[in-house]
Amino acid sequence: IVQSILMGATIDYGILFTNYYCESRRTLAIGEALKLAYSSSTQTILTSGLILISVTAICGQLFEDKTVKAIIGTLSIGAFSAIVLILFLLPGILSACDRLVIKKKYRNK
Repeated sequence: IVQSILMGATIDYGILFTNYYCESRRTLAIGEALKLAYSSSTQTILTSGLILISVTAICGQLFEDKTVKAIIGTLSIGAFSAIVLILFLLPGILSACDRLVIKKKYRNK
């Protein structure tokens, strides 16, 4: 249950960041493309991510059933982990794998 919800809710953050990177990489160098991807997507990722984290954290405290509390708590922790990984690990992976991510005709010489 938790994996399905987290994948549906947070995979879009990675797609959003990667799309901004790929679009800006067509005309910019790697570093500049990463900066533009950050500035374009960070607000969206943090807004929806923090809503998911805070709502699940608050709702987790309202339930007395241990199973429901554990599932909702895991959702909150998973969403937090996804945001951290997307904002701090994904840019490094994109820049390290730039040749695989960006098609040849769009790469700068």
